[in-house]
Amino acid sequence: MRRVGIGRLWHETNTYSARPTRLDHFGALELLHGEAIVDKHAGTGTVIGGMLSTKRFEPVPLVSAGAWPGGRVTTDTLSDLLGRLEDALRGAGPLDGLLLDLHGAMVAEADDDVEGTVLSVSRQVLGGVPVVAVFDLHGNPSEATACNCDAVVVYNTYPHVDMRERGEEAASIMSELLDDSTYQTLVRKVPLLICPLAQGTDDSPMRDLQARARQLESADGIRRVALFPGFPYADVARAGFSVVVTHPSGGDDRAAEAADELIAAVTASDWSVRRPDPAAAVAEALRSPDRPVILADVADNVGGGGPGDGTALLAELLAQGARKAVVTIADAEAARAAAQVGEGGVLEVEVGGKTDYLHGDPIAIRGTVLRVTNGDYRTEGSWMTGQKFSTGTTAVVEVDGITLVITERATPPFHQEQLTSQGVDPASAAIIVAKGALAWRSAFGDIARRVIEVDTPGICPSDPSRLPREHGRR
Repeated sequence: MRRVGIGRLWHETNTYSARPTRLDHFGALELLHGEAIVDKHAGTGTVIGGMLSTKRFEPVPLVSAGAWPGGRVTTDTLSDLLGRLEDALRGAGPLDGLLLDLHGAMVAEADDDVEGTVLSVSRQVLGGVPVVAVFDLHGNPSEATACNCDAVVVYNTYPHVDMRERGEEAASIMSELLDDSTYQTLVRKVPLLICPLAQGTDDSPMRDLQARARQLESADGIRRVALFPGFPYADVARAGFSVVVTHPSGGDDRAAEAADELIAAVTASDWSVRRPDPAAAVAEALRSPDRPVILADVADNVGGGGPGDGTALLAELLAQGARKAVVTIADAEAARAAAQVGEGGVLEVEVGGKTDYLHGDPIAIRGTVLRVTNGDYRTEGSWMTGQKFSTGTTAVVEVDGITLVITERATPPFHQEQLTSQGVDPASAAIIVAKGALAWRSAFGDIARRVIEVDTPGICPSDPSRLPREHGRR
């Protein structure tokens, strides 16, 4: 049976973040080799879980490294990760192909196109074997990156609920390539920076663009159409909306027509976003008879590299006398202080606003510690179903009628278990602050009775043009 390597190097890099991403950040989320990858991913709702499910070839697990979104990956960390990948490729024995789970928006201190480097390293070791890569919908793939793949697959959904399916799709395409099909990729880009709030695939324009992409895939001469609305919070030349068409050799004209049609539709669409500021949003939430209300802290989007310690909404909730609100704040210092006080004790500390000056000032609180845990949980939701995660030392503190969940590590609000594992019932809350743009819907979409997306301060603003750019106007 033919042997196909499976590897993962995944990070969404916010180049405006003050927190460099180091090797220990990968170690805290995922840094696995060989059969340990199978143990973690087999049967789960992950991209690799989908790749491993194939019976058409022998999957050979190599390296799987992933860290939560953050700042640029340090030079030493990238060197270490690339070394692990190269060693795994050379030590795996003869491989007939390579499946990669990449993000598409990974940036290092000295490398603006990490995915391109990963593919270059892989090609140097393996030569001309087929390579199929799965990318995040928020990727900013360079032309060199896409063209170094025989086929490009991307999540079709945001929130991302089709990861396993895309892994299965990549494995299916790999089988076609092993059976002597030949594919190549064509790339079209437009330098358009789009707030993630406008990228939801349940709503227009993305819903309509995705529908047209699926129609185009049914035409002769096209195998896959990948739409990348992109990650706007990266100051790199490759940022923007990308369309990548995978097509059989000789199908260049049809692929170009499809890509040009979609780029024209992207350019003609309205991607503008306008949202209320924190004061107006909290006042609106307090007036709402529908509960719970989700207040999306857009600019402190942990899933986009935000530090998770923004205090703008907490400050307004306290100032306006909110009750039964649930707010998560990433603050290792405060979490450890709560653990030292212990359950039932009184915690007096400043929380949040400690990473930089962009997300609000620290807030002095005095509250009762209700619970302290190690923050471990397993998700049964739609995002990476069956995987284990941890927020580190986590404390639940009651402050003037507000339930404050203080975590050691910033963790995207993709899972309802992040709260239920701490004894917090989100369905009974009046207000929930979710530090994200849209992906929080995979956790709280079913219980939300009203949603207010808030124009908060931070490094993931609803208007990306507020951020300074060295790589041209967008």
